[in-house]
Amino acid sequence: MSYAGAVWLAVQEDLYRGVCSEPTPKILNSDSSSNSADPRATDKLSHESISRLDIFDDYFLSQCFHFTRQCLTFIVDCIKARMKKDVFRPSSDANSIEAMTLAALYFYAHGFLPRKITAALGLEHASANDAVNTVSKVLEDMCTDFITFPGTYDDRTGVALGFKYISGIPNVVGVLGWLHVHVSPSPAEESLFLNTRGYHSVMVQIISDVDGNLLSVEQCCPGGTQEEAVWESSDICQEFNRLQHGQTWVLGGKGLCKAKHVLSPVESSRIKTNAARRFNTAHSQVWKSTQHVLGCLKTRFRCLHNLGAVLVDNLKPVARTITACCVLHNISKKFSVPLPSKLVLEHLHPDPEMKQGEQEDFVDTEEAIEDMIEMCFGNSGDEEEQEEIKTIEDIEKRHKQNGDHNSHEKFF
Repeated sequence: MSYAGAVWLAVQEDLYRGVCSEPTPKILNSDSSSNSADPRATDKLSHESISRLDIFDDYFLSQCFHFTRQCLTFIVDCIKARMKKDVFRPSSDANSIEAMTLAALYFYAHGFLPRKITAALGLEHASANDAVNTVSKVLEDMCTDFITFPGTYDDRTGVALGFKYISGIPNVVGVLGWLHVHVSPSPAEESLFLNTRGYHSVMVQIISDVDGNLLSVEQCCPGGTQEEAVWESSDICQEFNRLQHGQTWVLGGKGLCKAKHVLSPVESSRIKTNAARRFNTAHSQVWKSTQHVLGCLKTRFRCLHNLGAVLVDNLKPVARTITACCVLHNISKKFSVPLPSKLVLEHLHPDPEMKQGEQEDFVDTEEAIEDMIEMCFGNSGDEEEQEEIKTIEDIEKRHKQNGDHNSHEKFF
């Protein structure tokens, strides 16, 4: 994935330091034989200039926040630097920013924020929600630093080669998918949020690379919105329309067969060759990688299982939380942070059924990718298959002509 140079170098430097000098975990109560600190014993932290990260051991940090110590240190330092230089935010001391950040990370990891955690971090529980909102806004502002689409020829080539290596499909620079997060809309707006799997959600458009890094995150909208409409109105689609990304594709489901710049599978009724079948198999393997990416997000950030009440004209709070989790996902990938529990693959939403007129429009897309399919997935055996199919079609044509022979005689 392509990152801003300074940010990526900072990550590398932190990784290097972590490898060369592993920090020694410190426990607040040194007389205890427990492997984790007791949060209830840390009320006095709010009055001491000591890092919370130095109080808890690695296991406790991992279980509470779903990140390693090195990754947490990097996240906290990034947010501190961002908040200190932002003249539009109230200034806070370093320990206060750290406490706010850890409170937000706990909420992302578990979907709730108990009093014992806010007490351990030295925060007033009444102000915890404000802390989470503030940190979410900071992380959202950092999105362009950590979630970037390959913008140069070399970057696109690198991403495309990754997809070509695992699937044989060329010129693919991302997999297009949608993250659905359960919400509770008002009764008057329920129909807008009802998705194809039968529950109410907001949906966010994501594009990921072959390694599961997020390249683009945008377009938070009600879960009942048509995917093609979301894609066509997105900023990244407009960039493709302006040919900013060259002659490349994003790979998407068959429900996007009419969408521009989206490489969808060949519709089953139009498959005529083994090459098309092999292409669909390769397409399916790459497309299903979306399940893994979405599953990783919901396994590490359990708040994404349900974000509660929402209004259609005010999706910013939930969009901010989702974007914050996506930023943290990419950071965790760079630090190779393991998932906190067994990965549960996300079920993909069924593609909408195409009407007859829409199926006819699919021909243009099929013709556009036909040469690529034959070049990359065809072989000499297909030539014989094509001849056999042509022979069968000729025979059927002759039978049809013979059946109408009497009517044809009138014209000769």
